[in-house]
Amino acid sequence: MLILYILLIFATHSFAQNSKQKTTSETVVQELLEKANSLTHTDPAQSLAYLNRALKHKDEISDAQLLFLYKIGTVACINQQSNMQALDYGYKALALQKKIDPSQMHFIYNNIGCVYMQLSDTEKSRELLNLSLKGLKESIANGTLKEKEVEAYLVYSNLAVIEIESKNYVKALEMLHIYKKQSIRLKDTAGIIITYQNLSNVLYNLKQPDSSRYYSDRGIELSKKKNSRDDLAYLYYYRGYNNRETAKDTAVYYLEESFKLGEELNLSDVKLSTSKALANLYEGNNDYKRSNYYLRIANTLSEKNISEQNKKKTELLEFENEQKIKQQEALLETQKRENLLLFGFILLVPVSVIGFLMYRLQRIKAIQRKVENELLVQKMESKNKELTSNAIQILQANEIIDYTQKGLSQLKTSADTPANRMLTQIISDLKNGNQSFNKKEFEKLFIETDEDFYKKLLHKYPTLTKNEIRLCAFAKMNFSTKEISAITQQSSNSILVARSRLRKKIGLEENQSLTVFFRSF
Repeated sequence: MLILYILLIFATHSFAQNSKQKTTSETVVQELLEKANSLTHTDPAQSLAYLNRALKHKDEISDAQLLFLYKIGTVACINQQSNMQALDYGYKALALQKKIDPSQMHFIYNNIGCVYMQLSDTEKSRELLNLSLKGLKESIANGTLKEKEVEAYLVYSNLAVIEIESKNYVKALEMLHIYKKQSIRLKDTAGIIITYQNLSNVLYNLKQPDSSRYYSDRGIELSKKKNSRDDLAYLYYYRGYNNRETAKDTAVYYLEESFKLGEELNLSDVKLSTSKALANLYEGNNDYKRSNYYLRIANTLSEKNISEQNKKKTELLEFENEQKIKQQEALLETQKRENLLLFGFILLVPVSVIGFLMYRLQRIKAIQRKVENELLVQKMESKNKELTSNAIQILQANEIIDYTQKGLSQLKTSADTPANRMLTQIISDLKNGNQSFNKKEFEKLFIETDEDFYKKLLHKYPTLTKNEIRLCAFAKMNFSTKEISAITQQSSNSILVARSRLRKKIGLEENQSLTVFFRSF
């Protein structure tokens, strides 16, 4: 059985570079995140406990701190085998990284790919790791990758693991050589050790046992110098497993050492693989007691492993279903918004058309009213001119009649002769005809000229007589007492008395002008 070692990109963040004044919450969260980050590998449970405390200040910290929190959470959950929670943190980190700086998303793609690798979803893992590799290459091309960012190249090692699982050993070897070159260039001892582990595995499967042993020995040597016991447990396994057919005693030694370290460090995958290999070796040496001992351990671990694998698959299905539900809800929400927008647009079109038509109608009506008013004004001006002209003609006619009457009166004698009687009749007819003409013509013209004024006057003062109505009209036209007297054939005193009675009837003070009153009426 293959033991594959995946590489996580540990969260890094430089708060010291931020010269901005931090709030109290940001300071508290920074301390919690630094503690959590230091424990992601050695004590992931405690790391997550610190993160949960930091999450209480989620709404009070910057996006940069929140992103750092999500990154730490992803790594801690992976190390604790809390894969669903790791995916939740990972995708949140991905969304926030896209908002802050999309060029650095390849780091997060790598870690999410590792989660799917732990869940045995090879295709999904490959997809995300390829996205990480693509982002890495773009970052290098654009000059946004820092030379000392060792973690950026971990994707090559993880893709190699995917290819090993798929038995694409040549492709895996290509990826490992690239990663080894970068690890040596950046003096990344941990990366070199991991590369030696995987190279030993790949070369063994490519039927190159000597090269496989060479990299195992180099890895063991480096792990001892660095005191990396986890790496040593895996390398002992590779060294022993690769010698099980050619040097059984050597194989037993390395496998036993690997099993011991696996027990001490609680590496269940190491214990399972070494116990199976040791059970077979001891059976081949006819040591059935030792063989059964390791076989029982292997069976127990296998059952546990199968149970864990089934649990992981179930969790993955649940997570995928939850994601689908969220996507469906988001889709429904989007469709609802689109439908509302569409409904609003559909509603807006007829409303806009109706509004436009109403506006046009109002404009047309306004233009029509303007034209009608202009015509009415023209008509009123024409009538006023006619009324004024007639009034002048009446005045002129009255003057002629007065002059004629005076002349005829001078011709008339006191004798009762037919000629005198005829002159008297003519003078009488002139007076009567003149008065009749004045009243009829003036009233007709006045009503035609200002019908509204006439109606309003009768509505407000229904008890006015015809003579009083005529007097109102004369006042509105600003005729003097003398002019009114000449038109109506009444004396000036009679006109003044009539004006006084009219003021009382309409409730107007003596010092108030009738002309001003009626023009504003």
